[in-house]
Amino acid sequence: MGADDSLNLDGEEMDFSINELTVNLQKEEIPENFPKDGVALKISGEINLYSAHALKEKIFDLIDKGFIYIFVNMENIRYIDSSGLAVFMSTHAKLVKNGKGGIAMFSPSSQVNKILELTKLKSLIRVTGTLKDALNILLN
Repeated sequence: MGADDSLNLDGEEMDFSINELTVNLQKEEIPENFPKDGVALKISGEINLYSAHALKEKIFDLIDKGFIYIFVNMENIRYIDSSGLAVFMSTHAKLVKNGKGGIAMFSPSSQVNKILELTKLKSLIRVTGTLKDALNILLN
């Protein structure tokens, strides 16, 4: 099952850019066992006060469309502040409240990884090296 079998999401309706932030649907390196109700987002740039709200809206919109597994590729994020961290915490909270699914981040840069460790966010949201690892953790 490829990414094309997911809940009929095309890149055009997902991809967007605001201020220093770009969000794209990740289409490459999607593992075989990727869930139909999962979505992988490739985020680049900075998640800050100016872009966090738009990112949260986009992710919540995906959850409202039925996507319950949110995978976030963090390798191209240069900077994340508290409002950016809040987006992922509120996404986690929404999925927990719904009683199914989850969010996982993968491939964070060393700078972002440090922030996740300092803020103890790693104890709440799963952070892995690869999408494959994120899948194994979230789906098992």
